[in-house]
Amino acid sequence: MVRRKVLKFALVAAVALPAAGVTELPAIAGGQPALDDGAIIAIYNQVNSFDIETALLGQVMGHSPDVRALGKMVSSDHTGVRKAAHELAEKIGAELTLPPARMEAAKAHYAAVAALRELSGADFDAAYLKHEIAFHEAAIEAVKTVLVPAASHGELKAHFEAVLPHFQRHLDETRRVAGELGVE
Repeated sequence: MVRRKVLKFALVAAVALPAAGVTELPAIAGGQPALDDGAIIAIYNQVNSFDIETALLGQVMGHSPDVRALGKMVSSDHTGVRKAAHELAEKIGAELTLPPARMEAAKAHYAAVAALRELSGADFDAAYLKHEIAFHEAAIEAVKTVLVPAASHGELKAHFEAVLPHFQRHLDETRRVAGELGVE
């Protein structure tokens, strides 16, 4: 019982860090040259990769059929988005360069994944859903307030604006499943 409580606490802490890392992108650029389109796409691809990995866990480890279906939808959608972003980078000639500050987000992501892997059953479902809600809230906010304003290429801005409703759909569906399972 104590082990589960410690794992849940660790997961909550680990979830908060990647979410904060996503929304703190202005601090990465603060006092330094602005993010170029290559760095923006690299960050975006990193975030999509994080959610693909987490969604695959939901698809495989989910206790509820709704959690497994959510994981499948999210992993599939983000895989398509990541592919489209790579194609767009090639089209506009953007060289993908991940800012070194994003290493902390990667460490936090892997800690969150490790914590999720320690859980099972309804505990996994609850932690996974909470993670996905926090993740999508932070990602949507970052796209709207950081990536779209920082993007210099019109096609990149259009891409972000086109995918935002899909990210919102993920958030809405995650909240729906959480509500049905009594996860707050």
